[in-house]
Amino acid sequence: MPQPFHIRLFEPTDADYAAISTIGASTPPAYALDYEFRTADDWRALDDSFAQVGRTLVRYVAEADGQTVAYGYSFEIAWAPPAGRYWCVIRVLPDYGRRGIGEWLYAQLLADLRERGATAALLELDDTLAVLRPALERRGLHALLHSWAFTLDLRACDLAAFALPDQRLSGLRITTLTAELAHGADWLPPLHQLYTAVARDVPIPIHPHPAPPPAWLAEQALGLPDSLPDAFFIVRDGTTYVGMSYLHRDVDDPGRLLQRITAIHAEYRGRGIALALKLKTIAYAQRHGFHEIRTAVESNNPSMLAINAKLGFVQGPGLVLFEKRLTADGVKS
Repeated sequence: MPQPFHIRLFEPTDADYAAISTIGASTPPAYALDYEFRTADDWRALDDSFAQVGRTLVRYVAEADGQTVAYGYSFEIAWAPPAGRYWCVIRVLPDYGRRGIGEWLYAQLLADLRERGATAALLELDDTLAVLRPALERRGLHALLHSWAFTLDLRACDLAAFALPDQRLSGLRITTLTAELAHGADWLPPLHQLYTAVARDVPIPIHPHPAPPPAWLAEQALGLPDSLPDAFFIVRDGTTYVGMSYLHRDVDDPGRLLQRITAIHAEYRGRGIALALKLKTIAYAQRHGFHEIRTAVESNNPSMLAINAKLGFVQGPGLVLFEKRLTADGVKS
């Protein structure tokens, strides 16, 4: 029996970018998957980033009733070994769910991975779609980790119980990007070097490439409408940058801040620096009248989970990352 939908390769046209933007925006921002976007400009930037480094991203779309109703795409994970693992994203418009469209896109992605000799496919499922988890498990996917959203009510957070952040640093110093700019520091090269060093240890990094261009990091710090250089905190050991944590405004709620990353160079971990940085971000948020900070932490990061619990962050729903192990010549049964 013919399927009431058609799957084809994505084309980099204005129409296709507009269509996938509509699909990406069909879920609340809190439940968007990693490397999934809501605007054509962001989708184009993702595709351009792969083209610039010569990496392959393959995307399909599904059409039904004269419109594009779903997409699925994959790319090889480069930020962490081993090679041969592929990140897969599938999204179906809510009105077209439970019709088998996602299953057909999944089958198409697996067929591609079989041809490439992939060893594993990784796929996220947000908690609003937990009803689909048994179906994934029946297909041989198993959960690797859970990434939870955490929220801190700044009106109920009392920092008086904690030592001042700078008293925790043993000779290190916390500064801001605003201060570095004021002093004329050549901030981008050392910050980029720090980011590329720490991103390898992040289970799901912000950027899909292990060494994103410095221009991307500069945009994160200064160039976005939600950038806050005075809330971009840097830990210095002399002239060396050894830790970072930065906040962005939430464009959907002017009273909320989003904590993008808190990361410490491996040689400086275990010294309380991450907690000191988190305290700095909370103090900034309270001082500027924000009511909430949101962040995300993975289940395999017990130290950050403990810090969040100590500070009063409340765990919410999030995403489960699944893995499907593959053989070199095909999908395992």
